[in-house]
Amino acid sequence: MDNFKYLGTMVNKMNNGSVEVNARLTMANRAYYGLQNHMKSRTISRNTKTLLYKTLMRPVLTYGTETWVLSTQDEHRLSIFERKILRRIYGPVMDRGSWRIRTNQELYLLCGENDIVKLFKLSRLR
Repeated sequence: MDNFKYLGTMVNKMNNGSVEVNARLTMANRAYYGLQNHMKSRTISRNTKTLLYKTLMRPVLTYGTETWVLSTQDEHRLSIFERKILRRIYGPVMDRGSWRIRTNQELYLLCGENDIVKLFKLSRLR
């Protein structure tokens, strides 16, 4: 067998960590699309949506990160996923009479936590 799942983690004969990152991104995307109605809802506050992300989606993505060795491409894909969710939660901003997309720095300031790659690196050090 080339790939198999052991204790919830994808293992392959080449010891390639990208396979596990792809599997985790797929599972986190499933969690996101399962909660998409809540994320699009205007009756749920941003704080609640952020809490949903931090408690339901982020743990799906971060399971087993203490053992991952991330390439820069994997780090980039994880950051893109996180920013996609944060942009859905916080939305665009009105700036001088027109709408614009929030910058990455604005998103991380509003979220109030480290980005996902820093979280991975901190969990490895822990």
